[in-house]
Amino acid sequence: MAGPLIHADADAFFVSVALRGRADLVGRPVVVGGPVVACASYPARAAGVRSGTGITEALRTCPSLVVLPVPGEEVEQVSDELFRIFDRAAPAVEPGSMEEAFLDTSALSWPEVEERARALRREVRERLGITVTTGIGRTKLFAKLASRTAKPDGLRVIGPEEERRLRTTLPLADVWGVGARTLGRLHALGVTTLGELAAVPVHRLHELCGTTMARRLRQVVEGCDDAEVRPVRSRQTLSAGTATVGWGRADRSPAELADVVCRRLAHRAGEAGLVAGTVTVSLAREGVPTEHRRARLDSAGAEEDVLRHCVGELLAAGAVPLVDTLTVTLSDLSAADRHRQDTLF
Repeated sequence: MAGPLIHADADAFFVSVALRGRADLVGRPVVVGGPVVACASYPARAAGVRSGTGITEALRTCPSLVVLPVPGEEVEQVSDELFRIFDRAAPAVEPGSMEEAFLDTSALSWPEVEERARALRREVRERLGITVTTGIGRTKLFAKLASRTAKPDGLRVIGPEEERRLRTTLPLADVWGVGARTLGRLHALGVTTLGELAAVPVHRLHELCGTTMARRLRQVVEGCDDAEVRPVRSRQTLSAGTATVGWGRADRSPAELADVVCRRLAHRAGEAGLVAGTVTVSLAREGVPTEHRRARLDSAGAEEDVLRHCVGELLAAGAVPLVDTLTVTLSDLSAADRHRQDTLF
């Protein structure tokens, strides 16, 4: 029988990065963002502050709240290093976001996986100055459930016996990936747990949830849900973004932000040994995308001046709508050394 998986997830990632070297703020309600909360510390969450809330509203909810700007460049650097640690800890890593991933430790025993998770948490703390919560389970669902319920700064193991119990008692609301609409339809039938779900006829489940969700739910009930870690063999995109407005600093124009973002992207691409064939500028307001502008580079590259010129042309191609976030994404990525070799022939 294959061993368990690890789900690793950095705690309040953006805030944790911003608080490195700020011992005076540890334990206090802190958010990063502007004009909306991008991430809230656990004390801030306990006070009722949530991501996506406007800063003004968050301050009304918690008058003692400390607001810091999003440390965009530092966040990207820490994320890159975090995944280097993940890669050293397991032969295959499946990213979930810039601060979380599933790690394939299925070749190890349960005690070995637990020790691997403890070692990973120690390394992240010592090298990066942030904390990571790890969950261990036989499948992705239970590894993620374990990490979610161990936060912050914890480690939880859901072993075979507990998993068997949870296969009948676990509330559907705690099943990763089940949305509000599906929950509402099942709750209308009086179905609120996995055990109750097992009694629903297959055809009825398909009618209520659709083929894909019905199949997944049956797999969860039967204990054969997803346990495969699917690594990203090669990076598909590289993105960096920041806000045109920020808390406690002067507003910046999209053109000013483009310079900052292009410098960050050029550095990260150089560190990763990548060049890009396509550049996309994404504009958004209050979290809602307003426009995407895309261009192919004449020849693959990721040098700062190349990116700055391309992004500048995209911004100049038409009036820029009222936005508060600008993101630049590099795609059609390839290895820089391979590209240089190709140009010789």
